[in-house]
Amino acid sequence: MLLKILLFGWVKSFANVLKLIWAKILECRRRRKIPERERKVPDGKCVPIQRPEFHQPDPLIYAQFYLMSLGLAVTWDNPDIVLEQAGVPVSSSKLQPDTDYDVIARIWNNSTEAPVAGLPVQFSFLSFGIGTTNTAIGSTAVDLGVKGGPNHPAFARMKWHTPKKVGHYCIQVFLDWFDDANPNNNLGQENTQVGTAHSPADFTFNLRNATPEWHDFHFETDSYAIPALLPCPEQPMRAATRSTDDLAHHRRQAHPVPEGWSVEFNPSRPRLGPQEEVEIHARIAPPAGFLGTQPVNVNAFYQGSFVGGVTLYVTGV
Repeated sequence: MLLKILLFGWVKSFANVLKLIWAKILECRRRRKIPERERKVPDGKCVPIQRPEFHQPDPLIYAQFYLMSLGLAVTWDNPDIVLEQAGVPVSSSKLQPDTDYDVIARIWNNSTEAPVAGLPVQFSFLSFGIGTTNTAIGSTAVDLGVKGGPNHPAFARMKWHTPKKVGHYCIQVFLDWFDDANPNNNLGQENTQVGTAHSPADFTFNLRNATPEWHDFHFETDSYAIPALLPCPEQPMRAATRSTDDLAHHRRQAHPVPEGWSVEFNPSRPRLGPQEEVEIHARIAPPAGFLGTQPVNVNAFYQGSFVGGVTLYVTGV
């Protein structure tokens, strides 16, 4: 049997190779008879465009989830989302129920070559908390120019009538572009609350497990706020050095809660089932004699996964 395979098996394999070669020859003859323009049409339905003159835009907004994935500190007081009433800016922590407001989103483009015509912008709100459910407000579209050009940044405006139920709500803005160079920086959230520290400032917010599994949650805090822009150096810096210095300035480790402050959560390490929600009580105590305003960012995690956060402002009087 072994001798038979050695003697005749190669003949069958060689015949198969000849069949494949002949099939390729016939295919080439067939395509030669097709007009040149049609020969360039690809066989597949979806074909990537790989040409130097084709550029992708990168519409973006201050996106907390994306920045946290890079190991950077964030504030939930979004610099790109503003609320107004009758043209006057208002705090998202002091909204009235059953009232009309304008939500204004500032939108950027990280591309210097590809603008966006008719960029869809979706507005929604969450009941105040972390991981809570999303309710649509509406959508609009804006024309976004290239970085440094006309229509940059662009501003999207949406009317919002707040729910009749008294409570705190946070805003989400999503840039829904189909051909985005970086789709991870398209979701921004405005999520703040203000408490007065006559004694320790008390806050309440909801935490929701939006996953299909049980998880143990914990909270991490920092005092990061977007700093003022640094002055340009007198001597030019190498791009790599400038980038490293800038990132170090925005790491969460560089912005601990100030000494003398205490932050307590109840429950401090909640265990939640799928879609379960719990009310979290936070108590922040400043040092004696504190005056001014101090941000405390609260971020929730489970098993190393980031869930979301909220910025709590403590004011001393």
